[in-house]
Amino acid sequence: MSLSFTDWSDAQRAESLRWFDELHAMPETGFGEARTAAYIAAELRALGLEVIEGIGGTGVVGLLRKGPAGAPFIGLRAELDALPMQGPADGTVQTPDGPRYHGCGHDGHMATILTAAAALSRHPGLACNVAFLFQPAEELLTGAAAMLKAGLLDRVPMSAIYALHNLPGVAAGSVAVMTGAAMGSSDDIRVTVRANGTHGSAPQTGQDAILAAAHFLGLGQQLLTRRTDCRDSAVLSFGQIAGGHASNVLPDEVVIGGSLRSHSEAAREAVHALLQDAADSTCQAFGTPVEVAITPLVPVLVNDAACAERVAEAVVRSLGADRLIRDARPLMASEDFSLFLRHLPGAFFFVGQDGAYCHHPDYRFDTGVIPVGAAVLVDLVLAAGTPASA
Repeated sequence: MSLSFTDWSDAQRAESLRWFDELHAMPETGFGEARTAAYIAAELRALGLEVIEGIGGTGVVGLLRKGPAGAPFIGLRAELDALPMQGPADGTVQTPDGPRYHGCGHDGHMATILTAAAALSRHPGLACNVAFLFQPAEELLTGAAAMLKAGLLDRVPMSAIYALHNLPGVAAGSVAVMTGAAMGSSDDIRVTVRANGTHGSAPQTGQDAILAAAHFLGLGQQLLTRRTDCRDSAVLSFGQIAGGHASNVLPDEVVIGGSLRSHSEAAREAVHALLQDAADSTCQAFGTPVEVAITPLVPVLVNDAACAERVAEAVVRSLGADRLIRDARPLMASEDFSLFLRHLPGAFFFVGQDGAYCHHPDYRFDTGVIPVGAAVLVDLVLAAGTPASA
């Protein structure tokens, strides 16, 4: 623990800000992050790291081999992608396919991981090796799966993996960590209600897909409150509904789109079942076939208890006990880092900042939290091999 990270990071700040500014100016969306990936690979090589490119499409991994012979890797992950959205003028890039903006702070996460890599690359010796993972397409919730499918775990055997995310609304510079569920699962839901459409003046001569769809929506929400354990968390939201072309004609089809988020895999499965029951009930009542298509995207993000405790201890050592928010409430947003945690112990934690929430057009990443996140990551690596407190 000989590295004085605070003193070092003060001297490093100009380089950390350069990384952020340059990454901020090249926002690219999922699996299209070619320029960003090339930039990251070049900066990792400049730090003296071995680099693997093109893993899972545009994924990049930097390998720091400073541990003893046979020592495992600890993984530290950041995201490469930006959002297809309009943000502040000084960060939005207009492309033929529309605006691009780093509206979730992935540019800041990359700068944070690079800062940790710079610190650890200059450390004389470590108890482990370190893998710095830069993942594509997190916003699509498909980049982690692509890296895993490409053989990441065979090529880079890791004993644990960690990631962070900025979190507006939490005190700036504080760190929040959860044991157990930290973020929600995500499922895409598509419901199709079919009917024999007819004139609105004679509904008895056909079927009413719109009324059936309304019944399905209401019944689904009612069943959720009665068929899932109230001590679990599940949120069922429908944000799309389309059907009909004239106000006086009952359409032959209504399509509904929504999402399901949960902090419990048991509750998630229960909602899957109740949606089908709501569809069957609606069909029976209205005579309208109802098809429910559920596409699972990512599972619940579950922090390993020992790894979450290691994060908490790293916060106390590197920042002070007053900066730690222990056993924070989980978020219902989803993250495909959860797929890594199905294969490896690890933890996902949050660094607080001020300002608009992620994905809001006024959102800006607070560069002042780069050394906060990097300090925790560096301490986690330096403490590798030390058991977490009971």
